[in-house]
Amino acid sequence: MNLWLIVARGIDKRFFGEIEKWVVAVLPTKLDMVKYPFLPQTKKYIAELGIGFENIVENQSIRERAKERVFATFDLVAHYREEPSKQFDIEIVSFPVAVLYVSGTGEKSLAERFALFEAKQAQKYLENEKEDVILNIAKFFKWDISRTGHVPSFAVHFVNYLSNATRGRLVHDARWKLVNRLVEKGQVYVTKEEVCRLLQEEIRRHIEERVKQELGRIPREMQNDVDEVKAAFLRNKPHLEEFDQIVRAEESDYPPCVKGLFERATKGQHLSHVERFTLVTYLIHQGVGVDAIVKLFSNVPDFKEDKTRYQVEHLAGMKGSRTAYTTYSCSTLQTHGVCANPDDPICRRIKNPLTYHLKKRK
Repeated sequence: MNLWLIVARGIDKRFFGEIEKWVVAVLPTKLDMVKYPFLPQTKKYIAELGIGFENIVENQSIRERAKERVFATFDLVAHYREEPSKQFDIEIVSFPVAVLYVSGTGEKSLAERFALFEAKQAQKYLENEKEDVILNIAKFFKWDISRTGHVPSFAVHFVNYLSNATRGRLVHDARWKLVNRLVEKGQVYVTKEEVCRLLQEEIRRHIEERVKQELGRIPREMQNDVDEVKAAFLRNKPHLEEFDQIVRAEESDYPPCVKGLFERATKGQHLSHVERFTLVTYLIHQGVGVDAIVKLFSNVPDFKEDKTRYQVEHLAGMKGSRTAYTTYSCSTLQTHGVCANPDDPICRRIKNPLTYHLKKRK
């Protein structure tokens, strides 16, 4: 049986039926299908390839890439591609296979993480597209959207705007509240970057719906892949959920100094005492639990779990003086060479990294 027909079974009418009328010629290339694998052209292309389960079982490259797509969602700091892979067919086919694997685990939180990761990757690509492409992707989702010819670049109907601005982490950000937007005749004015962010929410929901479908039986070899994916997720699930609960500051809203330290820690690079203090106290004040922070440092060369846990608990006010420590001021971080970008326009307006995301949202 054709792979795509299996993956799309029972959802064609709801998921693709209404949008098949979208002009296929708008995004016809393989590269576009690699970047935006949720488009109906991808369904058509895979159907034309005639790929079924027997082909997937024999093609280790597709199966490995599908697993990689899922495993990528386990990273505390997501690593998105700047440029799409040139192995077009593997990339295109691996997406529905990854959807199948995630669906097969039955893990709702994994489905949510996978959908979010793929949606954010699509957003990264969209941010570098011309306005015509962004416009057509939005219309693919039946948005009432048009270009303004000035700044802000787009006008989106308030219904489409609210259906996405009131979801996910945007709901916690005052910038997206309708009362804080320029609205004329039912149209909300937004920048290119804001349209891409709203589309991320739309794409995320779109993929989540796809993963929810029941797919039936699959070959033993692919079921083994599903079992491998599920086992890996369950090992990582506890500390992943800790970080998923952070709603006070999105990762993209972290100050430059913290973002850099966070990435270095996940890569297992050495951090000085001041750098560790800065990162730990910042995360504590963002509501991250001790277990998740300890896990973050597990790849650092001199990591000792008992010592790290004691230090984190001490900074959180759970040991010693019972006082939670505050992140060093920006001036102190500059003195110790931890400040990553003193010329950042927001950094120039704050005195402590803890207020960075609050200023950024205004």
